[in-house]
Amino acid sequence: MAAEAIISDTTLMGILVVLGMVIVFLIIREIRIMKTANRSVELELERDKLKLLQQHEASKVFSFTRLSTEQTAAIRQVEEENAILETTIYAKEKLLESRMTRLEHLVKERKLDNLIANEEVQERKVK
Repeated sequence: MAAEAIISDTTLMGILVVLGMVIVFLIIREIRIMKTANRSVELELERDKLKLLQQHEASKVFSFTRLSTEQTAAIRQVEEENAILETTIYAKEKLLESRMTRLEHLVKERKLDNLIANEEVQERKVK
């Protein structure tokens, strides 16, 4: 009877704890693999979307080789007129902003002069 293998309670608990840790490790590993696989599928889907968008944009580009020289000349002329108009508008806006700033400063200066004059009158009244 002394040859019987008797497993003590502490040894059994130790084996169960190690077995439980191995099971938890395997569960965590599977969860991480599953998340990684999902992320790689999402990235592949995003790449496919980008490729489709690039193909769509490339198909939308209109080739100027199909236009005649008169048509391209007309387009260039309109673009040049637009650029000239944009420059003129920008210059007028800057001039208006400068004049508005000058007007604001003049009004502020006049207001301060009036306040100083009023303050001097009040000082004379007090004396």
